[in-house]
Parts: sequence; structure tokens; C-alpha cells
Amino acid sequence: MELKQFLIMIRKKFVFIILIPILVSVITALGSVFFISPVYEASSTLYIISQNTVSEEDVTYNELLKNQQLVKDYRELIKSKQIVKTALEELKITDISPDELSKNITVTSKNDTRVLEISVKDTYPVRSMELSNKICEVFAKKSINITKIANVSIVDAAEVPKTPVKPKPLLYTSIAFLTSLCATIGVFYLFEILNETIKTSEDIGTYLELNVLGTIPSFKIK
Repeated sequence: MELKQFLIMIRKKFVFIILIPILVSVITALGSVFFISPVYEASSTLYIISQNTVSEEDVTYNELLKNQQLVKDYRELIKSKQIVKTALEELKITDISPDELSKNITVTSKNDTRVLEISVKDTYPVRSMELSNKICEVFAKKSINITKIANVSIVDAAEVPKTPVKPKPLLYTSIAFLTSLCATIGVFYLFEILNETIKTSEDIGTYLELNVLGTIPSFKIK
């Protein structure tokens, strides 16, 4: 299909090409607002103290590697069943299983430092804050038994999140509009390619490679 024919197809189907994406976008926006429960995220931070008390001048490459490995170990331990289960029991939360809560916990290292950020997602903003703080509290206590060293310190406690992290109606609507727009154009383009019906005199020259000697004009008889 040539560019001219493609533009003609766009002009003919312009109403559908616009209406279909708008309809899909409206449905997506309404669905994300009324049918998807909002999810909140609260974050608290921990500081991992080095196992060996050394000055900055005495820090060696091996010491840095040990610290990085320690941070990686603690990231996994925080999401362990022992920590998560204890946090749920102390908060008396029974509608969430340890496995479900573990999936909603994100542990990240800030700029490759020994500062860990523990983020917890939940459908209730206050409970997300309570879970994040409780997990930090439980881990700070349990880590002494696990590592035999008291080297975890709570830096910042989580606060009640004011806005949900999802759903994001504006983002979802934009993606739905662009996706449906491309899909609509693609479908009409495919139909136009597969349709070999001769509609205009230009089609005779394009598909049959014949010269047009004349045309019969159409008119209405009153």
C-alpha cells in the first residue's frame, strides 16, 4: 500500500480510529478507579553497622566486599518466613499469610550503602506503615540471634502514606489509548491490504496494470 492510499484509508476510517481508542480509554479509566483496590506503600530504613569496628583509613577492599555481602544477606533475611510470621503475629493480622506479605516487601540498598529501605505494600495505608515498622523492629531483635552481633539500627520509621502507589488511572489510560490506537490502525490497514475489491479507477491501474479508457459518472435521478 502506498502512502497516498494509506492516508486515504485513514481519512475514511478516521471516526472509528478515534472513537475506538477513546472508548477503550474510558473503560480502562473507569475500571482502574472503581474495580481495582488502591495499594499503599510505606517505607522505613535500617542501618547495618559493620561487624568490625574500623576507621575509614583502615577500610580495605575485602572489608567493603564483606559489607556488601552482609547487606545482601540481610535483604534476604528481612523477607524470611521467620521475620514475616513474627511481625504478623505481633500485629495480630490474620488475613495475610507470611508468603503473601513476603511478596509485598521490597528491600533495597540506597546507593550501594549499608542503609536498607524496607517498603511494604498493602491495601490499607495505616497497616502498611505498621507492617514496615514492625518488620524493622522484629528484624533488629532477631538479627542478634541470627548473626550473634547487634549491628542493626533503625534510622527512620515509616509514616502513613497519603496517596496510593497504584492503580495509576492516568498512566493506564494513556497506555490503553496509544495501544488501542495502534491496534485499530493496524487492523484497518490489514483489512485494506487483504481486500482486493476494485473500487476506483486508480485500483485498476494498480492491481490489474490496465489503462482506463473512460469512466461512467454516477448521478442521482430525481
